[in-house]
Amino acid sequence: MKTSIRATGKGKSIELYAVEALEVGAVGYEPVHWRLLTTWPVTNFEDARLIIEWYTWRWFIEELFRMLKKEGFNVEGSELETGWSIRKLTIMLLDPILKLMQMHIAYNEPEEANVPDADLLFSQEEQDCLTALNRTMEGKTEALKNPFPTGKLNNAVWILSRMGGWKGYASQRKPGMTTMFNGLKKFYDTYQGWSLQKDVGTR
Repeated sequence: MKTSIRATGKGKSIELYAVEALEVGAVGYEPVHWRLLTTWPVTNFEDARLIIEWYTWRWFIEELFRMLKKEGFNVEGSELETGWSIRKLTIMLLDPILKLMQMHIAYNEPEEANVPDADLLFSQEEQDCLTALNRTMEGKTEALKNPFPTGKLNNAVWILSRMGGWKGYASQRKPGMTTMFNGLKKFYDTYQGWSLQKDVGTR
C-alpha cells in the first residue's frame, strides 16, 4: 500500500509504502504480525519480501548496540572527549562484537546445518587450548557433555558459554551473547597463561 504523510507545520510530504506481514500456522504462541512503513519503493511481492527481510535484521543491530553499551564494552563509559576518538574506538570494538555474532549464529544453527569450522574465528593454538578446557567444562554425566563435533565452531561456543556461566544443560535456555562475551573474556585471560606455560615447558 502506498501513502504519504506531512509533518505538522511543514509543507513537504513524505511518500511511504506500507507492508503487512502475518505469520500463519502458529501453534501455542502469538503469531508474528508486522506493519512496516518504508520510503523504499514497494511495487510487487518481491519488494515486500525484501522489506520484511531487512526488518528481521533489526535484531543484529539491537544486539550490536547492546554489546557496545553497558552489557558489553560500555563505550558510553569511556573517558574519550572527541567524537572522532569515540568513533575510532567503536570501529575497533566492532571486530570482537562481530565475532560474538558469528558465534551466536553458529550455536543456534539446526543440527543438520553446515556449521563452519572453529578456525573461522580461532587459531589452531587457541583451539588446542579450547580442547584442553573442554575436559574441565564437561561434567560426568552425558547431559553435561559437549554435544558438538571437535573442530566445529558450535563446539567452541559451548565451551566458551560454560566459561561464561552457562550451566550446559540442553533443557535450559540457550546461552546468549552476554554469556558468550563473558566466556570469551575469561578464555583469552586463560589462553595467555596457557601459552606462557606451554612456551616455558618447551625450553
